[in-house]
Amino acid sequence: MKRYGQYCPVARAAEILAERWTLLVVRELLWGEDRFSAIARGVPRMSPSLLATRLRELQRAGLVQRDVVDGEPRYRLTPAGEELRPLLEQMGAWGARWMHELRPDEFDPTLLMLDIRRDSRPARMPEKATTVQVHFRDAPVGQQRWWLVLSRSGGADVCDTDPGFPISVWLETEVPTLTRIWMGDMSWSAALRDELLRLVGDPAACRALPGWLAVSPFAAVERAAVSLPR
Repeated sequence: MKRYGQYCPVARAAEILAERWTLLVVRELLWGEDRFSAIARGVPRMSPSLLATRLRELQRAGLVQRDVVDGEPRYRLTPAGEELRPLLEQMGAWGARWMHELRPDEFDPTLLMLDIRRDSRPARMPEKATTVQVHFRDAPVGQQRWWLVLSRSGGADVCDTDPGFPISVWLETEVPTLTRIWMGDMSWSAALRDELLRLVGDPAACRALPGWLAVSPFAAVERAAVSLPR
């Protein structure tokens, strides 16, 4: 761990938290992921060896506890780690306000679908499980088709292989379009009007789908008039 050699609490906290990828690993743990493979899915550009290193560093720093459940390692935040939640929420709000212009390399279909699952609101979903197939025309091979199984009892279940259930809605779009809808920067109606998104299937389910799916917790953050340069 690199030391700043200052008594300032900001400097001491930065010694732990300012390492590359560390806050994103904490983000995954705050969002309920406790398996190594699940954490890795949320940081796909991070190598497994570096993820293992960061988890060990967070354990040594007292922010993460590692347990073995049924022979499998599980990771959870300690009280000190959990106390980072409002800090990350505020950082996310700041990023949404001041850095709202996304770069082409930042559109990630896997992370988008994970976020949709994690922030689902089951109370808004249909009583009977309903399956939606999502087709991203512009996604890399292997990440183009996804399935959402939505129900009030189970929330949003995201699959990257066909679960075999009858499909009620086929959604076809590109990753930036659904990302902007998710982030609150574009409405469903605007995307449909401009033919950036297409819904086919059961008419009632197609009409209800926007209401079934939530938006990002940062969608309500007011955007600055001009995004910071990056």
